[in-house]
Amino acid sequence: MRAERGQRVGRNEPCPCGNGKKYKHCHGDPARTEPFLRPGFEEEIRRVMAENEAAEARRTAQQGQGRPIISLETPQHRLIAVGNQMHWGNWKTFFDFLTPYLITVLGAEWGNAELAKPLVDRHPILKWYDALCTIQRRNIKEPGKIQAMRMTGATALWYGLAYSLYLLRHNAEVQARLVRRLKHPDQFQGAYYETLVAGWFILAGFELELEDAADGSGTHVEFTATSKSTGKMFSVEAKGRGPNKGHLDVGNQLVKALRKTAAHPRIVLIDVNVPHDPQRTAEDWRRSVASSVRGRESILIDGQPAPPAYVLVTNHPFAYDLEGSETPHVGYPNYVKAFKAQQRHIDLFRLAKAIAHFTIPTTFDGEVPEIAFGQAERKWKIGERYDLGGQGTGTLMAASVAEERKEVMLTFQTDTAGVAMARVPMTDAELSAYRSHPETFFGVIRPVGSLKSEMDLFEWFHDSLKDSTRAQHLAFFKDSPELARLSALSDEDLLLERCQSMTYAVALKPTPARSSG
Repeated sequence: MRAERGQRVGRNEPCPCGNGKKYKHCHGDPARTEPFLRPGFEEEIRRVMAENEAAEARRTAQQGQGRPIISLETPQHRLIAVGNQMHWGNWKTFFDFLTPYLITVLGAEWGNAELAKPLVDRHPILKWYDALCTIQRRNIKEPGKIQAMRMTGATALWYGLAYSLYLLRHNAEVQARLVRRLKHPDQFQGAYYETLVAGWFILAGFELELEDAADGSGTHVEFTATSKSTGKMFSVEAKGRGPNKGHLDVGNQLVKALRKTAAHPRIVLIDVNVPHDPQRTAEDWRRSVASSVRGRESILIDGQPAPPAYVLVTNHPFAYDLEGSETPHVGYPNYVKAFKAQQRHIDLFRLAKAIAHFTIPTTFDGEVPEIAFGQAERKWKIGERYDLGGQGTGTLMAASVAEERKEVMLTFQTDTAGVAMARVPMTDAELSAYRSHPETFFGVIRPVGSLKSEMDLFEWFHDSLKDSTRAQHLAFFKDSPELARLSALSDEDLLLERCQSMTYAVALKPTPARSSG
C-alpha cells in the first residue's frame, strides 16, 4: 500500500509521511514493504487502543476476571450466551436477565409447586423471591423504566445465587447434583455456599475443575482452582455452619474440611452464618474466629498431623433480615510484613478482594449505568480534539474532577502550541458516573489517587519509587539513627523500608524502631 487512494504524490516531492525524505526514497520506493500511514494515524491508533484498554478496565471492575458477558442486542431481542447455551429476551439490564435465568436453572415446574405452598412452608429460595417481589412492588413506580433500588437481604440472596450459577455455567459447568442439592431443604445451605464460593474464585481469576461427586464417597474437595496469573493449583473445600448458633467457633467445620482428600495446597472457606450484630466489632469477630482456628492447629487426622491449609472465614447474614441492608465488615504489625505476605500469597489476596468487593454487573458491556442508559455521556476524552471557540481547536491533554464543586477542569493543547484551560459544570448523573469508575471517566486509564487505606498508600509509594536507585533510598535515610542497619539491607528491602517510613509519616503514626521484614 502506498499513499492514500486519490492522493497523487510526485516522486521528487516530500513524502507525505513527514520524515523529510523524497517520496521516491521513502514510501514511493517499490522495494519498501511498510504501509503508508497518513500523518496522525499512528497517534489515532494509540488513542483507540487506550480507549479499548480503559473499556476493558471498566468491564473487569464490574465483571471480574472470568469470561466476559457475551451479549448481542437485535431489533427484536437481546441474546446472551451462557457457556454453550443461548438465551433471549427483552432485558434492559443484567439484573433483568438473572431472574428468568435462575428460574430456568431451577425449573419453572419446581418453582410453581413451591409457590403453591403457604409461605412458611416454602423452600428458602422461594421465600427470597416473595420478599423480592414485595420490595419491587413497593419501589418500582414506573414499570418498564430503569431505576435504582437499594440492595436488601432478599435481593442480595436471590441475585447472588443467580449470578453465581451464571458464573459457574459460563466459566466451568453446573453439575445436576448441585442443582438437586440446592432444591433439597436439608442440603440447601451447604450447596448455596458452595455456589457462592465457586463464583468468588471465578471472579478472582481462577479456572475451576469441579470434582465428580457421582461416587458419593464424600472424601474429595469441592473443586480444583487454578490461578490464571500464577498457574498455582489449589484444592478448595467450602463449609457452611448451621443457622442460629450463638458463637463463632468454626473448628468443627475446619476439621471436617481437613479430612477431605486433596491433591494440591488447600483453601478452606467457612461461613459462620450468624446475624449481623452491631455490638460485635470487627476486632471481636476476628479474635473469636482466629481463636477457634488456632485451637485446632495441633489436631490429628487419621493419626497424622492435620495438613496445612489457607482458611478464609466469611459471614453472609442476609437470610436473617430479608428487607434490611446492613452488612458487617470484617493485621500485620507493619506494612512491610503485610506487603511481603501479599506478594507471597497473591492468589489468596486476590480471592479475598473478590469476596470483599463482590458485586453484580448492571450493564452487559461493562459500561457504567449512567452512561449506558443515557443519563450521562462521555463528553470529554483525553486525546480527542475539540472546538475551543475563539481559541481554535485543541487536544484534551488532562482533566480532573472537583467533586465538591461539581466541576470538571480541562487542559487543552491548542494548534498554536498554546495551552487553554476550562472549567465545566457537571450534572448529578455525570458525577455519579465518575464515581463509579473515576480512572476511566475521561476515556483512557488515568490513576486518580483515591487511596482508601494506609496499605493502599504503601503500595502507591512502592509503585512510585520502585525505579529509584539505592543511593536515592539511602539519601532519604541519611539522618536516620537506623542508617547502619538500613545500609545492610537488600535493594528491595531498602525500598520497602522507605515506603513504610513515608506511609507512617503521611498517616501521622510513629515509625517503629525496627522492622524485621
